[in-house]
Amino acid sequence: MRNSKLLSTSLPAIAALALGSLVALGACGPSKISECNELIAVINKGIESLEKGQKAGADPSGTAELKAMADAMDKVADEASKVNTTIPELKDFSGKYQQMAKDVAKSAREMAEAADAKDLEKMSKAQAAMETAVKQEDPLVDGINKFCGAP
Repeated sequence: MRNSKLLSTSLPAIAALALGSLVALGACGPSKISECNELIAVINKGIESLEKGQKAGADPSGTAELKAMADAMDKVADEASKVNTTIPELKDFSGKYQQMAKDVAKSAREMAEAADAKDLEKMSKAQAAMETAVKQEDPLVDGINKFCGAP
């Protein structure tokens, strides 16, 4: 279902974040480097978790995948909140990424519940909310990369 949309959006993010962390190694002070790399590692781990959740399901309705996605995104948000960001700009990016992840998780659960109930109207609303949340990811990842790559 919409899970593939999030994953296809997120796979380029892995490469972009990995590149951002390499650029950061030579471009800024130790605190910024370590904070950037820690946040990037949490985001990348979350993407890997999404990939595993997507492969696990043999559920034709897709609700199991949506629930797994929701759990993975909640975990990313929680883990990102534990990253000690002392730099205001990075703290802002982290907060926005956490909110995006929570929004994706919420809409994935709503889609799964609507699908289980065969409620097309609720499913459509949840899908629209998912699309809105997912559209935030690329600009956030780009912002993190630009910030972490700048001296």
